[in-house]
Amino acid sequence: MRKISTAAALLILMSAVLFASTVQADDWFESEPGYYTLLDENGSELTVMAREISVDDEYVSGDNKHYVVTRVDRKNKKAYARYQGQITLPVMVPDLYMTAVQQDDGAILLYCTHNSESYVPTDGTESIEGNGGIIDVAKTLEENLKKKGIDAVFSDEKHDPHDAGAYRRSRQTAIRLIKENMPVKAVFDIHRDAVPKSHYIANVKGQDIAKIRIVIGRRNQNRKANEELAYKIKSVADKAYPGLIKDIFMGRGSYNQELSPRSLLFEVGTFENSKEAAQKSTGYLADVIQKTLYGGTEQDKSEERDADRKERKGNEEDREKNRAAPLGREIDQEDRDSGGGRGILWLFVAAAIAAAVFLLISMGGRELKSKFKGSGEELSSFLGRKKRKK
Repeated sequence: MRKISTAAALLILMSAVLFASTVQADDWFESEPGYYTLLDENGSELTVMAREISVDDEYVSGDNKHYVVTRVDRKNKKAYARYQGQITLPVMVPDLYMTAVQQDDGAILLYCTHNSESYVPTDGTESIEGNGGIIDVAKTLEENLKKKGIDAVFSDEKHDPHDAGAYRRSRQTAIRLIKENMPVKAVFDIHRDAVPKSHYIANVKGQDIAKIRIVIGRRNQNRKANEELAYKIKSVADKAYPGLIKDIFMGRGSYNQELSPRSLLFEVGTFENSKEAAQKSTGYLADVIQKTLYGGTEQDKSEERDADRKERKGNEEDREKNRAAPLGREIDQEDRDSGGGRGILWLFVAAAIAAAVFLLISMGGRELKSKFKGSGEELSSFLGRKKRKK
């Protein structure tokens, strides 16, 4: 049996290695620059993205409209999506926000799958092999999280070249980070987009910053949990820093998000944004992450209130049960009005009648009469003797 199990394990491992070398990449790579345009059914532009779009991919716009891709024109790099309805984001509760220092229950891990990605206005080029501007943006996010007392860990491990194998290589980095920093609160892969700057410009609190897109992989078992986290992050950001979170895209890939139930990919600006604008964005993102991961939802708060009420009620009932009645306390008017005393009296009367009926049936009338007569005489004699003793 052990030999069979070992052979099966080796077969699975070999299959995984072979599959890993042929699996389709999570991202889209072409020698010529370009991007896909996502349109609604009426042909109106929803967004653009420098990644391949597939049928059944999903998109949530900045104003929380939900779309599902129904058709893709790969030749012209266009995709068409059907409107599904408005997404209702969870209502986050500000008064439940707590500092991360009080919630020491896991680290936030950061890494960059495409560590060569850069910002042209600052870095002078869109790609610097091994040490792109995205590394500085990820480091700034790490620093901003640490300022809030969060245990943040960033790995600058290199995963070049920027090709179809990058996610396979970064997967090893993510696994190592998780093993070395248990327990883990969340895992974030930091990127920048490659579309025109006009799609990522924002002004928050008077500062010119770069918008942030959240990307979720559809092909992993943690998709639902990661989606819920993304919705919570957008809910907090929409209220605190409107315009910070650009949108949410659910792509066909996995993006290594099967490794953690709280794993997301953030695209912080695009190659035409300045690196400084992207770094400013991470300050707001760090605040949103803190409030999201260490806060609560309206449902959480309601459940907490219900639990508190039940606990208080239970404590009051226990105190009432265990409270000793004052000695010599008489039944008050309310008890008498409620029939408490009369109930006890009627109980004795009913018992007496039942006993009499039983005796009458079992002994017959004459025998019962003689018994009562004898009892009366004995009682008189007993009382008489008592009197004489005095």
